[in-house]
Amino acid sequence: MTRRSSPAPLPSAPLEFAYPVSIPAPEAQGAVIVREVPGPEGLLVLRAARLVLAWSAGPEAAAPLLSGAAQWEAELLMGDMDRALWAPLVTLAGELAAPAVAEPAEIARACLALSEWALEAGAEGTALLFAEAAALAWPEHPRYAWVAGKLLRQRGRPREAELWLKRAARVAVWCRDWETQDLALNSLGNLYSYQGRFPEAQQYLDQALNLARRRHLREREAAVSHDLLALCIWRGDLGRAQVFAARAFELYGAGHPLLPRLAHDVAQLWNQQGKFALALPVLLALEAHMPTPVERLRVLACAARAAGGCGDRAAFARTWADAWRIADAQPDEVESVISGTMLDLGLGAASAGAWDLARQALTRCLAAAIRGAEHGCAAQAEAALEMVERHERAETQAPLAHPGAAGQLSDRITRSLATAAP
Repeated sequence: MTRRSSPAPLPSAPLEFAYPVSIPAPEAQGAVIVREVPGPEGLLVLRAARLVLAWSAGPEAAAPLLSGAAQWEAELLMGDMDRALWAPLVTLAGELAAPAVAEPAEIARACLALSEWALEAGAEGTALLFAEAAALAWPEHPRYAWVAGKLLRQRGRPREAELWLKRAARVAVWCRDWETQDLALNSLGNLYSYQGRFPEAQQYLDQALNLARRRHLREREAAVSHDLLALCIWRGDLGRAQVFAARAFELYGAGHPLLPRLAHDVAQLWNQQGKFALALPVLLALEAHMPTPVERLRVLACAARAAGGCGDRAAFARTWADAWRIADAQPDEVESVISGTMLDLGLGAASAGAWDLARQALTRCLAAAIRGAEHGCAAQAEAALEMVERHERAETQAPLAHPGAAGQLSDRITRSLATAAP
């Protein structure tokens, strides 16, 4: 299909694009700021938001509000407040004091600075508002629309995220910004993956992969291959997942900061295939690279599953004990992963014939899955518990007489993790 591109300037009004850019909230514009940012600071931030959104809407809407921007800039320059808030406010007031010659780039960057300040302050809705304001202020730059979409996706607002990400992809085509187009397609694929819309996810991730290859964007090809690995695992296409795993590792190379995350995903793939002997050395080497309790618990639980599956009792006993200690010591911090990690621990214990431990972990998994409405995980735990009551192994190790390419990949990842500084 021929892609449309044009040297002509982009339309100035955001709504002239093919995709709408936001979903109007049922409350008054900026009400979220009043809720999240108390006191005088909240009023300053609210004024900044209203000025930027009015300026982005065009001269007629902006004129009544912008008439006092110069005076406001003078007042801000004499003010005393947190510099992380003061600097972008002064920038906005200064630019909007002369709206006819205001630089969209300066306004957009100041809005993103305010978005970052709001995130640090725990004002999530305010941060999202300014991320969208940045994209509206500089509609010709697709990266700002992508940032808005990505933040909305991360904060659980998929419908709005979808609109911004589609807009980012469309504007990037117009501007011939291939990297941002690839980022937007990749993010759309991930958005649909998290929603369980796997055919659409596959479509967008395949488009992102083809674009990265065609434009020789090596880092983007690595990232998309990694996400396709995860999608293939979710879809049960484990053979294709291994192809993407090997490609992502080749593109990342040893020492890449995303290598630990890739190693964990590949180990999970091998655990699902019953290739526990391939997964275990990777997971043991990965422990040193996991700084947070959540990350350590996930890796230790996966390692216990692999150790139980391949009959390494010493490794199973040690990883089980370490994982259980984290789960008991920091229950609130690890709640988000407790169901999945307890499932891994239970399956590993069942493989090791430690029936009481398996029952303990799977019962805890089932309770957490019900609490979090994780129906698939709950069903797996119930099925595994039934097998444990009959003293049957829930998993069987796959034969690895000739591990071939998978064995080589396991060795290479393990060596890379062992030599890389945590």
